[in-house]
Amino acid sequence: MKKWIIGVLCVTLCIVLAVGTANFLVDPLMQYRLLPQLFSFAAYSYDYINPGVARNADYDAVLVGTSLAENADMDVYENAFGCRMIRMIYPGGTTRNFALILDVAFRAHMPALVLWSVDDTLFLQDGSEFNHAMPEYLYDDSRLNDVSYLLNLSVFYNFTCKDVALSLAGRSDRPILRHDVWSEKQKFGKDAVLAAAKAEAEQSGQEDTADLPANAADNLQTHILPMLRAHPDTRFDFFFPPKCVTYWQTALQNGSFDAKFQAMRYVVQTLLRQENAHVFFFADRMEWTTDYELYKDGVHFKQSVNNAMGEAIAQGESELTQDSFDAVLQSAEQALRNAAAP
Repeated sequence: MKKWIIGVLCVTLCIVLAVGTANFLVDPLMQYRLLPQLFSFAAYSYDYINPGVARNADYDAVLVGTSLAENADMDVYENAFGCRMIRMIYPGGTTRNFALILDVAFRAHMPALVLWSVDDTLFLQDGSEFNHAMPEYLYDDSRLNDVSYLLNLSVFYNFTCKDVALSLAGRSDRPILRHDVWSEKQKFGKDAVLAAAKAEAEQSGQEDTADLPANAADNLQTHILPMLRAHPDTRFDFFFPPKCVTYWQTALQNGSFDAKFQAMRYVVQTLLRQENAHVFFFADRMEWTTDYELYKDGVHFKQSVNNAMGEAIAQGESELTQDSFDAVLQSAEQALRNAAAP
């Protein structure tokens, strides 16, 4: 019986050591090094790969955002801004998601530029919320909890083994890090947009907007403003992407139109008071907003729009100032209201 127990313990120890060694050598979540280009990428999960990329990639600028920024081509952005840039995406992510990954980036590289695509999550959720089950042990600098990564059977099966298998099969493309992720697989155009709008209208009634201004203030005070003040030498460029006219039609129908503009105006005004913050506004680009061919639903647009925004920001186009923002937002509110009216 004693020998059997010792044998089981030895086998278990060997398995644990094998898993830990394999996870360390392959390092599928890139906690210690970036995967070489010859490796594939099974870890199509931003929650898990972002901290490793933030630590180990070579960059001096960061783009953060939800799925609206997911297809931005980093080659285009790097050429426009003349820098080395990485993309940190959390689809549907909250301000707390972005604050956590930017904290990793600042500890590792101290980027000179942060581009921040502003989405409705800034208004819809308060500053305490994650929209993902974040593996926070991957985001700190402690090596003591690396056992949660190295001895993790889920990492071994779902990432390490799949990375090796996909690489052996010759699938080494990793668009999730730099290039187009989803738009080539989607149907764009009026039929797709109207179908999405109809489905959304059927699922939602009147929207409770009472918390939107408070949520915006909470996110700013809890995460964004402390970050701006802690890194005064970093330039933060916040930009509001264009939404399809159907998005604003839905906002009129569910009663959230005015509250969203109120929250947006508060965010812009607050950010413009910070010396290292700049705000760019594309929500009033009516040539984009009313072009159904650019959208697959009310908010998701083609990569060409992402790239055009990046180039515009680099050139200083569509930037709001203390003197101009109120008039620009008033004009945008009226134009979008008119375009969205039945």
